[in-house]
Amino acid sequence: MRAAVYKGIEDIEVEDIEKPHAGAGELLVKVKACAICGGDLRTYRFGHKAIKPPIVLGHEIAGIIEEVGEGIERYKIGDRVIVAPGIGCGECSYCLSGHQNLCYTRKTIAHHYNGGFAEYIKIPANAVRAGNVNFIPDEVDYLSASLAEPLACVINGQEALNIQLGDTVAVIGAGPIGLMHAELARSQGAGKVFLLNRSKKRLESAKPLGYDAYICTSEGDPVQEIMDLTNGMGANVVIVTAGSADAQNMGIKMTSKMGKTCMFAGLPKDSPNLTFDVNFIHYRQIAIYGTFSSAPRHNALAIEMIRSKKINADQILTHVVSLEDIGLGLDLVKNRAGLRVAVVPHLDEVKEDIARHPNLIVAKR
Repeated sequence: MRAAVYKGIEDIEVEDIEKPHAGAGELLVKVKACAICGGDLRTYRFGHKAIKPPIVLGHEIAGIIEEVGEGIERYKIGDRVIVAPGIGCGECSYCLSGHQNLCYTRKTIAHHYNGGFAEYIKIPANAVRAGNVNFIPDEVDYLSASLAEPLACVINGQEALNIQLGDTVAVIGAGPIGLMHAELARSQGAGKVFLLNRSKKRLESAKPLGYDAYICTSEGDPVQEIMDLTNGMGANVVIVTAGSADAQNMGIKMTSKMGKTCMFAGLPKDSPNLTFDVNFIHYRQIAIYGTFSSAPRHNALAIEMIRSKKINADQILTHVVSLEDIGLGLDLVKNRAGLRVAVVPHLDEVKEDIARHPNLIVAKR
C-alpha cells in the first residue's frame, strides 16, 4: 500500500509499505481522508520526543472498515468510521472518569502506531476496546468527518469553561481551531463572540461567519478594544489558541472579573514560561485553565455537532490534496495558505464528497 512515511525532520516520503491486516480484536480501516494537524507540521519540522521514525503520521482519520478481527461484534465491514487517536489504559482513575487524554500510560495513533497518511490503517485492539472508533452519520461526508478529531479537542477545552447563556467570549487566533472554538461557543449560547488575530487577512476570511467583532491584534490596543466593547468589564471567557506568550498575556488582561482564561495552545518547548501580574488574577478572581487533547466521548459528540451543522465545516475545511501531494499539503499549512487541509489517498474516491464543498480547493503540484 502507499503511505507517507516520516523518516525524520523535514523528511517524509510517499512509498510502498506492507499493507496491514486485522488480527483478533483489531480493525483494518481504508482511509478516505486524514486532515493535517498543526502537530503533524511541528513533528515534520522539528521532531517529537515521543515519535521514533520511521512512522506514518496523521491522526484526524475518517474511513471505511475493510476487515474486522475475530471477537468483534460492534463493527462490520463497510461501516464508515472516525478514530480518536488517544488510547487510555482503561483502568486508571482518569480513564474510568472519561478523561482518557490524561492517562499516564496513554498510547497515541501516529505516535506509537502508524497513522492515517496512508491507504490503510490498522486500529489496535486496545483502541477498539476503549471505544476510540465512532460511526460517521449518513449525512456526513468523509472530508467533514476528518474535522471531528480537532473539534473533539475543542469540546474538551470548553467542557471545563462551562460557557453560559449570554457570556461574552473572546477567541484569540483565527485559524481552524480558533474558528471551531468560536462556532462552539456560539452554539453553547454565548451572547457575543469576538475573534482576534494578528493577520488581518485571516480575519477577513472569517467574516462570513458573522461574529460580533473582528479585532486585528497587530494594530492598536486589542485589550482596550475588548474593554470598549464590554463597557469596561472584559470578556467572561477568553480562549487563546495561538501558541504565543504575548497572546496568552493579552488574553489574561482582557478577562473580566470572575472570568475564565483558557490556554488552549502550548508554548514552544524552549520558551514555555509566562510572566504575568498575579495580583491582577488574584483581585479579579480569574480562573486559568489548561487543556490538552480529548477523550473518545468528545469524538462522538464532535461528529454529531458536524452532522447537525452546529460547526461550519465548509468555512474551516479549505483544501484537499492527494496522498502523493502531502508535501504540498504541509506547505499550505506552514504558509497559512488555507485553514484545514485534508489528505486523501485517492481523489477519485471522494469526488462526491468534494462536490459537497463548493469552496474547497483541490490543490495539486
